[in-house]
Formats: sequence, C-alpha cells, structure tokens
Amino acid sequence: MKTIAALLCALPPASPAPDPVHLAVDPKNLPITTGQCNARNLSVRLSNTSGQPVYADAHLSAPPALHLQRTLVSTWLSPGYTRAVPVRVSAATGTPAGTRLVRVSSGGQRVDVPVTVTAPATSAPLTSRAARVTASSFRAVTPICGAADGDPVSLWADSTNRRWPDWHQLDWDVGITASRVDVVTLPAAQGGLRDWDVQVWADGAWQTVAAVRGNTAARVNSTFTPRVTKAVRILTLAGNGLGDQSRIVEVAVS
Repeated sequence: MKTIAALLCALPPASPAPDPVHLAVDPKNLPITTGQCNARNLSVRLSNTSGQPVYADAHLSAPPALHLQRTLVSTWLSPGYTRAVPVRVSAATGTPAGTRLVRVSSGGQRVDVPVTVTAPATSAPLTSRAARVTASSFRAVTPICGAADGDPVSLWADSTNRRWPDWHQLDWDVGITASRVDVVTLPAAQGGLRDWDVQVWADGAWQTVAAVRGNTAARVNSTFTPRVTKAVRILTLAGNGLGDQSRIVEVAVS
C-alpha cells in the first residue's frame, strides 16, 4: 500500500494561481529628447481581472541615463477596474544618444519599453533646449517644468502665497541670443500675473530688459535689444488676486 507521501509525489505539479492583475504599458516605444523639461509619459495600466478587490503594484526601473518620475505604482482596484498612471521619463542635457530600456513589472509579468534618446534639434525652441529650469518654489501639482514643457494645460505656481517676489529661471550650457520673451499666464479673473520683470544674466548680474505692470491679459510678449546670455528669468512681483500667487503657464524665449 502506497503511503500518502508517495501518492502526493505522484501527483502532477500544481499550476500557479492566475495573476488577478493584468499589466500593460503604452506606448510600446518612447522617443524623448534630452532636457529637464522634455519628459514624456509612459502609461502604466493595471487591470483587475478577478471578481474580488485587490491591491496592485507595478515596479519600474531604468539605467542611470534615464530619470523616472516614480519607480512604484500602487493602487487599489475593484473587480473589473483598470487604472492608468502616467510616469514621466526624461534624460538630462548631455545624455548620449541611444536606446535604453525601462522595465515595468507586476507580479510575474514584465514589460520592457525601449526609450530612444536624442538631443533637441538646433531649430527647436530655445525653451526646450534649456539645460536647467529652476524656480523660487513650487507645488507638487504645479511643478517647475509646468511652465517650460510646451503643454498649454500644465503650469508652474509658487508655494508662498502673498509673498513676493518669486522667480522662474531657464539656464543654457552655451550662450544663446534672446530678443523676445513670451509669458503665458492666466486671465486676471483666474489669478494670472499682474506685475513682473524679464531679466537676463549678463556681466555677472541680472539685468532687467522688460517690465510689465498692471497686466490683465493671459499672454504678454516682451521684446528688447538682442542679448547674448546663458540665463533668463521671470521675476514675479504681483498677481491678480486668488491667493496672490505666481502662476505661469508657459515661458517662451526667442
């Protein structure tokens, strides 16, 4: 008579339980240009294919040449529910051109996304060719790159209501010639900028090349004598109410 242990050994191995979470990542290939604010999004989608609510995690990794906005996506999913989470991927100015892989894994699933890195074209807007973008402060929902990413929906806002001045700054590794700065803010009724100075870095100091006062428009173009510089900043001085906060949708330098 066979023992229970022998009977168990004779049974075929059990199949692993199916993963209740399905992982998908879009797009399948991601081209990006170097520059702090030239990031593009990967959409990480987690779907609950079971009849029970679950917690789902996705882990992301990439070589040092790439910067990931986050390395973990964690969410609660009700039965049949899908959540898509955007994850920004960027490469610093000076990163060698080439293709690297971003790996996304969840449970036993894995997706590798090729990310092709190139430098911005010499004909690209000066804002997109900036090596660094900084600001006096920012909020998580209105980051520094919100005013330098070419997206008309995003914006930068400072985190110090009713405290002035604030500033938003673009830096280049090589000298550029600037003669115009366009500032897109919000309409006055939505708390857009009222007063600010356009400044360029020259001879070891900031020089004001244009001053805007009493503005109520959403877009202002400031022109000035061409200057060779490595940095341009908007020094904000007052807003049109609603918390009196610096709000810039976009800065374009040309």
